Amino acid sequence: MVLGVAAVTSVVARVARQPTIVGYLLAGLLVGPYLAFPLFADHHRIEALAEFGVVLVMFAVGLELRLGRFIKSLPATGLTGLVQVGTMVYVGFALGSAFGWTPVSSLFLGTAIAISSTMVVTRVFAERRPPGDVADHVISVLVLQDVVAIVLIAAMTGVARGGGMAPGDLALLLVRLAGVLVAMAVGGLLVVPPLLRVVARISSAEMLTVFSVGLCFGYAVLAQELGYSVALGAFIAGVVVAESGRGPEVEHVVAPLRDVFAAIFFVSIGMTVDPTAVWTHLPASLAVAGAVILAQLLSVGTAGVLTGLGPRRAIIAGLALGQVGEFGFILAGIGAASGVVDGALQPILVTVAVLTSLTTPLTLRHSEAFVGLVNRLTPARLLHLLSLYESWLERLRDAKPGARSPLRRAFVFLTVDVLVIVAVLGVAIAWAPELTTLIADAVDLSRTTSRLLLAGAVILLSLPLLFGVVRNATLISKTIGDIIVSSATSDEEATTTRIALHGLRALIYLAIVVGVGLPAVAALRPLMDGYYAIPILAGVVVVLSVVVWRRAGRVDEVYQSGVRELVERIAQRARTAGAPETEALEVDGHDAPRAVLPGIDGSAEVVVGPDSTLLGKSLRELGLRVATGATVLAIDHHGGGATAATGDERLEVGDVCIIAGSAAAVAAARRALGEQEPSASEG
Repeated sequence: MVLGVAAVTSVVARVARQPTIVGYLLAGLLVGPYLAFPLFADHHRIEALAEFGVVLVMFAVGLELRLGRFIKSLPATGLTGLVQVGTMVYVGFALGSAFGWTPVSSLFLGTAIAISSTMVVTRVFAERRPPGDVADHVISVLVLQDVVAIVLIAAMTGVARGGGMAPGDLALLLVRLAGVLVAMAVGGLLVVPPLLRVVARISSAEMLTVFSVGLCFGYAVLAQELGYSVALGAFIAGVVVAESGRGPEVEHVVAPLRDVFAAIFFVSIGMTVDPTAVWTHLPASLAVAGAVILAQLLSVGTAGVLTGLGPRRAIIAGLALGQVGEFGFILAGIGAASGVVDGALQPILVTVAVLTSLTTPLTLRHSEAFVGLVNRLTPARLLHLLSLYESWLERLRDAKPGARSPLRRAFVFLTVDVLVIVAVLGVAIAWAPELTTLIADAVDLSRTTSRLLLAGAVILLSLPLLFGVVRNATLISKTIGDIIVSSATSDEEATTTRIALHGLRALIYLAIVVGVGLPAVAALRPLMDGYYAIPILAGVVVVLSVVVWRRAGRVDEVYQSGVRELVERIAQRARTAGAPETEALEVDGHDAPRAVLPGIDGSAEVVVGPDSTLLGKSLRELGLRVATGATVLAIDHHGGGATAATGDERLEVGDVCIIAGSAAAVAAARRALGEQEPSASEG
């Protein structure tokens, strides 16, 4: 009955160009106990079958994770994932507290909205795929979110079963979780891959399916016996199978089974939703949905810019991730099954999931217009700094591994320092009354004096760690600067790069503060009665932002000076070649004049031909920076002499546009300008 109704509603959803998950949730409403529909499914039976869906979905997630590729993507996606998850957990907890929920219910709301929907994103990308660089980044962030979700599921299972939210309990839970993960993963990697290769050589799809699914459920049972969610065991099984090199084959044979039981899982979620409860909690649902879309955009966009993605890729990624995912339902189900969450959580979550699955394709459809608006509102000095910053960090990623070794060590030490600081503060905040009483009884002091002594002890313990954070942040900034300067292709570029590095270092400090500050605040928020941590963090961010703004002015001077020198070089080349004043500057296969700008990896000249669709349009109307990330530095009108581009110039036949940016941005800009054959080489 469930599959029959789901078959109809999922087709309706697809015809309406909505994710199939919306159809499955609708099927749950139809066969559930709350609507006067002539079909009714046994909820307990469906819940048992839905557990299979959770196991198989998590197994499939593990199959898509290759440890080597995941570790390699961490430098680009780690900061984005940390900032995004930390922000969403904090926002969800704050919303739950505003609704009057208990701390545990609020924490479940925060973790449920922290993970985006892989299903929704992949469906939307299948219909309207963004540029490849954006899609790859979004998928990498989703993979990181899936890994974080496994930790959240294990932690929240402990909270739901009475583990509590005290720092000691949570720390013990996480240490035990790490031990179980390592033991199950290492044991599986030693045994499973050889066995799976033997099974695969038999060339029997039936045997491969039974072996893989049996392994999946075996790991799920083992995790449950150890006191964790079945989802954790299934995920580890998927990772172990993926490391055997047979992941794609297994995924192919298991996919139909996974799809069937995943459908039943989402139907079971729909069955728990009372439409009257949805209506009752609609204002809260709208508030959560709005917070999800806005907070995802701000957190992913900000982190993306700070990791060197540039405003275009960062904003589109933030819009793409603005929804609630499948893990949210799993987390909410854990809380509901244990009876520790507010009854409004599940109807609110379902409503938010449906609303955000509808808004995601809409916002992505208008993403370029939104990026254009942000570009128009952003001061030119910041755009120039961010453009150079993006190119600089691309150079850093392309640097030799040996050059990045000190950088990795500094990041490891920075992470350890921050984790210890969070642990010290967590213990002091959670156990402040007990520690105050202990000090008062031991030294015979008043409680006020004891509290001051406790605060002093915490400060003394934290100061060396804070100095370590500052020292490692400085080392990170210096190392990145040295790598960028060493990659300069000339002494002239190295000199201008050193001048512009002041702005780079300010952005790096800002990235570190945001990257470690937001997750730390999110981790401590459930233990704090007030919101004083966010104002402190916001104050530091504002101070660093002012520094970035002031240093961006100096970078802009270097940038404008480089553009003027580029224009002069073009004019000198034309004079040397003896080009008539009335003749357009030809692109004859020579490299475009290289801009004397720090961080410009490529430049090219593109001639506007008589059949171009760009004729009559201004550079501002073209929105080349929005579409590609490249910049038109100068334009030569009919050989009349190159001038720095202002954005108001309208293109005419024979105009030569000098574009610059990172190598990838230049290539994208040349395609966008309609160049059929390479009429210029990249500089």
